[in-house]
Amino acid sequence: MGAGLLAPSHPVARRMGAGTVRPRASEAGFSLVELMVAIVLLGAILVGVAQMSFVLARRSYGMSGTHARDAVIAQQVEQFTALPFDSLKGRAGTITVNKPPLPYQRIVVVDSLSPKWRRVTLVVKPLNPAVRPDTVVLERAKPGGNPFNQP
Repeated sequence: MGAGLLAPSHPVARRMGAGTVRPRASEAGFSLVELMVAIVLLGAILVGVAQMSFVLARRSYGMSGTHARDAVIAQQVEQFTALPFDSLKGRAGTITVNKPPLPYQRIVVVDSLSPKWRRVTLVVKPLNPAVRPDTVVLERAKPGGNPFNQP
């Protein structure tokens, strides 16, 4: 079937796989278009990675400020907890601290709820606008007398 249709010198191979097709010299290697497509794809991927790195760096910077603010608040709470009851009123007011890692403004309001009960409102407001201020409210009671010192 089909025998004798083409002359024996015809360039078509006689069976599947017979004869090899060699690429021309101009078809070997990468073409300029393939190279340009690869560079564009690489550029698009690298731009995405750069954007993600920038967002993560900004978030990390904000988180470091938040951690520093929380450390300052913990320090201030410990200070006002250890302070004698009668000395609380003398610490009311506003101060600004310009020391690293977190320059901040501290606002202390002391309210007398009764002669033996005071509320201390502590606001730590970082000078960096990227870090939100935080407020802590402490309630302190004047300790009673020592029952062991009674006659």
